[in-house]
Amino acid sequence: MTTLGVAELLGGLTPEVLLLRMTLVAGFVVIVAVVAERLGPFLGAMVASLPLYTGPVYLLLALEHDAEYIRAATVTSVAICGANPVYVVIYALLARTQGPAASLAGSLTAWGACAVFVQALEWSLIEAFLFVTPIYLTALVLARAFTRGVAIRSAERRWTDLVQRAVFVAVLTGVVIVASQHVPPKITGILSVMPILTTSLILVMHPRVGGPATAALLSHTLGGLVGMVIAFMLVNLTIPMLGVWLALAVGLVTTVGWNIMLIAIRKLTSRA
Repeated sequence: MTTLGVAELLGGLTPEVLLLRMTLVAGFVVIVAVVAERLGPFLGAMVASLPLYTGPVYLLLALEHDAEYIRAATVTSVAICGANPVYVVIYALLARTQGPAASLAGSLTAWGACAVFVQALEWSLIEAFLFVTPIYLTALVLARAFTRGVAIRSAERRWTDLVQRAVFVAVLTGVVIVASQHVPPKITGILSVMPILTTSLILVMHPRVGGPATAALLSHTLGGLVGMVIAFMLVNLTIPMLGVWLALAVGLVTTVGWNIMLIAIRKLTSRA
């Protein structure tokens, strides 16, 4: 490919800038994922359900696109958030009896089917919210069966685990950034909520600690992911008033605050 062809593909980004952004996002995700594994299923899930991949991607998108593009992308992001509970429940069901490859293949297929459905429709913010609400309510009830009486046992970590995870996240981050230069905001909104972190956790944790323990951690993330839906909606609604950067800050504070609230509620109910 010629230099001009590469420049057109990257939409004005230089390869060095793209590589730097990919590396920063991957490094951030890997560090927090390691912390999540060491905290146990619930606290680990509260870390893993933060927008550790989606947040940095949206920040990078905000550097390249105007407010209307970001706002339109958040609508589809709300809708595609409904695919994440489906992904988690399908994985948790399969992980009881299947290995990581089959379990992950099933969950990714389910997520992809949801993505095709979301992409095929034109969504308003209200429609997206009404779509995801019953999915989360159902998944939260089902997830209880996968979180009872499961503890993550310690397992030896291989240095290749971190390399594998970093490369996986970096490549997909690069795909989203480059694709956003050429596709409508609807597609960008879908790509930015891909289950990157949860997939990387499955790839590393399932072979080491087993399917049920990995499924427990992922099932605990569903409560935290509700905060991401709320955050996307707030970003969409506040961009006209606050601008892109302050609206994204509101979204970040919302997700962190939501998970802190869940942790506090769990501590209070465990003492009761």
